[in-house]
Amino acid sequence: MRKLASIFILSLFIVACAPEPSEKKINTPMGVARTWLENYYYHNDYELAKRYSTMQTSAMIDTIKTMIFPDQDEEKLKFEVKNIRCKQTKGAKEAVCTCKYLEGQEEFSEELHLLQVNGQWLVDAKFADDEDLLLDEDIEKMTQDFEKSLDKLLDQ
Repeated sequence: MRKLASIFILSLFIVACAPEPSEKKINTPMGVARTWLENYYYHNDYELAKRYSTMQTSAMIDTIKTMIFPDQDEEKLKFEVKNIRCKQTKGAKEAVCTCKYLEGQEEFSEELHLLQVNGQWLVDAKFADDEDLLLDEDIEKMTQDFEKSLDKLLDQ
């Protein structure tokens, strides 16, 4: 009986110490891309998205999240990742994932660049040759997207 109780207690301890499914590290380009998209765009969990980001991308997220209105009680739009395709050359520590997703009724496509750093895949914002500045087209697109979002909020 004592042996059975010891086994039962040991198994409870093992189950209690096991990581939660949400805590498991995702370590494929496709898994990281999906987790990053869902947390960055839908859940607005920027801290979790930053865990799957390079330092440059984390800094970009910090900058962008200051432009979001955290106090708004907006009803969340339906968000669904439709398709993710990743290209990685054999043995390469870089991958490019093309992601298609729905936000509300609108379909979007985004290309995510990933780097493998210390064995973990991370989303990496692609910067211009200067590495400190985004490309002019990227800034223009971000500005237009922000203005559209602001117009939608003002219309409500």
